[in-house]
Amino acid sequence: MSDIFPPRPLPRDPVAALVATLRTPEFPDALMTYIRQAAEIANFGAFYVADMNKPVPVLSIWGGEMSSYWFNRNARTILANDDLVADTVRRIRSAGKGELAIERWRPDPADPRTPIYIRDEVIERVTVSSRSGRIGLMSFFLRGRESGWLQHDEMERLQAILPIVHELIGLRHYVVGSSAFQLSPKARVSGLRHRDAGSFGMLSPREAEVCDMLVQGVGVSGTALELGVSENTVRTLRRRAYEKLGVHSATQIAALIMNIEAGMDGGVPPST
Repeated sequence: MSDIFPPRPLPRDPVAALVATLRTPEFPDALMTYIRQAAEIANFGAFYVADMNKPVPVLSIWGGEMSSYWFNRNARTILANDDLVADTVRRIRSAGKGELAIERWRPDPADPRTPIYIRDEVIERVTVSSRSGRIGLMSFFLRGRESGWLQHDEMERLQAILPIVHELIGLRHYVVGSSAFQLSPKARVSGLRHRDAGSFGMLSPREAEVCDMLVQGVGVSGTALELGVSENTVRTLRRRAYEKLGVHSATQIAALIMNIEAGMDGGVPPST
């Protein structure tokens, strides 16, 4: 004799539910909902550094009330300022290896970010920074003016969940890459570079861009015109990229892309 019971929803704790959305476009919204269970946060984002020895932060992910246009515009403004880039790198380096550094921060009137914060009605920010091997990550969480200053109990709740959120953001970048590159399927090499995937992580931004054009079948002159450089520069960048990737043609680069992406989809970590 057996008993048959009616179907019921699969039980999941909140973190498991977030992990289930990791590869999907719904992940930023799901993460925002999770964060707001601790405190009212207007927006969040993260800067990822593939190599702390040659730190070049890239906006990895963002979510919240602000439009993608304005969030990316603000990020470009910040990343174009050498002092602000240095500040981001310093905060990441402040975290011991294998540890997290959490900081509550309010903009000083003289800070270059202050006009952005005033315009967007942001009054304070909480950052979480970490380092692991060569990789650095700083996630940030913005409090809107209408919510007022973060209260003590809100900060306690944020300090309890933000380490989990930060780790999920890092995992998301490792698996999917920067959300900016999800908008451009042609930028596959640049996306793999920012994910520090295999030998692609050794490429410079320009070398990656040249490879993106190469695998699309764009010739030297077309690449030079698109990137605003000379044809000799394109040839030099190609040669350097070939040497770093250990290939000799666009076909081999395409094969390398497919092999690494297949390994990621299958759960095999890329070599670094």
